Amino acid sequence: VIAFFSIFLISFSSLLFFLPEKFGYIINRLITFFDPTQGDKFQSSSALEAIKLGGLTGQGMGEGILKESVPEAHTDYIIAIISEEYGSIISILIIFLLLFVACDDAAEEVCKEPENGKIVNYSSKGVLPADYINSLKPSLGVPDSFSAKYDVKVYSVDYETTDPDGNAVIASGAVYYPIGLDEPLSLVSGQLGLTIKRSEVASLIPVYGYLGLFGASIGYAGIQPDYLGLGNSTFPYYPVYQKSNGKVLLDMVEGVQAFSCENDIELNENLFVIGYSNGGYNSIAMHDELSKNPRTFDIDASVIIAGYFDLERDDNFSIPQRLVRPSWAIYHPYVINRTYNLNIIDKIIREPYVNMLDDLFDGEKEALVIDNTLTTYTHQLFTPEYLNEYSTLSIFDSYKNAIKENSLLDTKLSGDILLIHSMEDEIVPYSQSENFYASVIASGTKAELVLLEKGKHNIQDYVGAVVDALDWLKKYE
Repeated sequence: VIAFFSIFLISFSSLLFFLPEKFGYIINRLITFFDPTQGDKFQSSSALEAIKLGGLTGQGMGEGILKESVPEAHTDYIIAIISEEYGSIISILIIFLLLFVACDDAAEEVCKEPENGKIVNYSSKGVLPADYINSLKPSLGVPDSFSAKYDVKVYSVDYETTDPDGNAVIASGAVYYPIGLDEPLSLVSGQLGLTIKRSEVASLIPVYGYLGLFGASIGYAGIQPDYLGLGNSTFPYYPVYQKSNGKVLLDMVEGVQAFSCENDIELNENLFVIGYSNGGYNSIAMHDELSKNPRTFDIDASVIIAGYFDLERDDNFSIPQRLVRPSWAIYHPYVINRTYNLNIIDKIIREPYVNMLDDLFDGEKEALVIDNTLTTYTHQLFTPEYLNEYSTLSIFDSYKNAIKENSLLDTKLSGDILLIHSMEDEIVPYSQSENFYASVIASGTKAELVLLEKGKHNIQDYVGAVVDALDWLKKYE
């Protein structure tokens, strides 16, 4: 700033010195301003006479007689002409109008452009009434204790972020705002479980973003990221179980903070995250990214439901003889092999299935369709080497290193955390939450672990936990 004003003063002084005949009048006006007895004050005197003649109500349109005497009346001196013909009252109203416009522009300038996650495109997805949200409760298994209070305005947004290699790409998601709540809103980022089909996302189908939707209906501002490679993302696939997802999700938070400001939606400083299943991993990845690359905000509290899930195998690990969702079981190695260019997928998946993977995971097919193409028998899907010699064969070293690199077990968390897991979960063993809880407690972070006696790995069985999570976060408001 000092350098700017120094350059300005030098340039201004040079113009006065080298071109006095062109710019010397500026000095004369300054002298007259500070000492009215000196210099030429004809213009200002004529303007003052016009204002006096107009009085409060003015002479009437076109009735001014001094406007021909005011030099340069087309410049800022036009206020004198307005005062003469329309009166000082109208002039004062015009001045206040200009001040209002100036203050409004200043308010807009307060909304700083985000360093990351700039929203490049958005569209309104309409309003979901509270009555409609409540009507979803029976089909989703939402307990009667939950009641949507507010209609929810939904936006679909595309924002700038980076892929696992740091290249600029576009990702998308949905944003949910409660209508009629006149107070600053806490922001909740909700991360869903594993999604394989590109179009099965909240930005395209808002009710898919149930974490953001339910949160907004009781007074939060909700974010529901689609994840990189899904929705309108320009990346070709979803890099599941990779730390880089943390930056993608934080970029959306930062973009939505600016988007909210630009749309006159006031947020407070609270940021909460809720993650279900694979979304639990992504929520912890947000913490990992924040611990390494701090931003202007922190995560104040987190809830992880039916995950965190770590792909590293312990000594007692064994793959079940039959798989409930074979598509989920093979998607992880398929994506890791693709992201890291390991070229070992044929050492993990057997023929003929290994030759189908690019077609099956093209983003156009849902998990159930892929399941029906695959076999549920583990020994028919995976190679004998992967099943029986994974820990000893060196061909799997690069794969294991990639998994280890993306482990978040020792992540430094920001804020307290609640872990909820069913002991009947047939996809993600509850021991995963026990292990992560032990790690968090050992690090000195405050954590709670709730083990449910009933519930399979589906959102209907865990939706009560989502309601509990939203209630639990209220104490951090």
